[in-house]
Amino acid sequence: MAVEQQHGVLSLLDAVEKADFPVAPGDPERHSGGVKANLKPANSKARALLKKLLALAERGIDGEKTSAQRKIRRLKARFDFSAPAPAETPDLFSGRFTRSATARPIYSFGPNEFEVANAVKWAIESATKIQCLYRDRELLAEANSATARRLEEIALHIASSFRALLDKFSAVGGVGADDRGVFVMGLYDGMMSETRSAGQPLPSRPGLAKRQRGRKRAVSRAASLHVHPYTLAVGLGKQIRFSAPVEEIAAELEVALRKCLAQEHADSSPPASPT
Repeated sequence: MAVEQQHGVLSLLDAVEKADFPVAPGDPERHSGGVKANLKPANSKARALLKKLLALAERGIDGEKTSAQRKIRRLKARFDFSAPAPAETPDLFSGRFTRSATARPIYSFGPNEFEVANAVKWAIESATKIQCLYRDRELLAEANSATARRLEEIALHIASSFRALLDKFSAVGGVGADDRGVFVMGLYDGMMSETRSAGQPLPSRPGLAKRQRGRKRAVSRAASLHVHPYTLAVGLGKQIRFSAPVEEIAAELEVALRKCLAQEHADSSPPASPT
């Protein structure tokens, strides 16, 4: 059965290859002294076919590997795969968004989610040009029904991602309300590609100055985060934009926080006494 399935896959790939990449007549400009020239940049169909052929070349049976390898060589003789492949995850705001005179509900927020709610509203308005408004704690968008359904998914993804990352960030000792606000700003700027240019100062952290002034009076203190929250958040925000699963983003944040706290612990440890 497995053999039949493998042969069926390769036959299907044959049909796809013939339909999408017909064999062209000999082109004297294509080869010069045995060196390939003027190859077409690989499009999405060519990359998808290459990915399937590579899988067969690795796991094929009964001649499947040899046949797949031959097809890979033929595909690479026609297309240039040297450029990096486009991101496989879609841009959260790709496609068209249609306005409407009717405001439709797209998401409801909790009573203490002011930071997250504003980030969702601003992101949708900036990226889609769809006007949004609040009615109590419900966010409405002036969009037709199809666009409103898309905006529901977008709002859910942004809100759940911001919420999960904020909860993990806020659990670190020494993180206060000021740090939370700067962290949200970093998430938003990263998501909207509005990051600060080189040399531009990062957002201030008023709470950090207060902690530093009171440090002399403290006999001991909990571990705190000395990396700037904005810097920590920007890269995570970019992943939110490209629909990365929130579990993966949160795991990355957790690793970064562990490294930061380990460095903080090393910096605050007293030097070893000479023996």
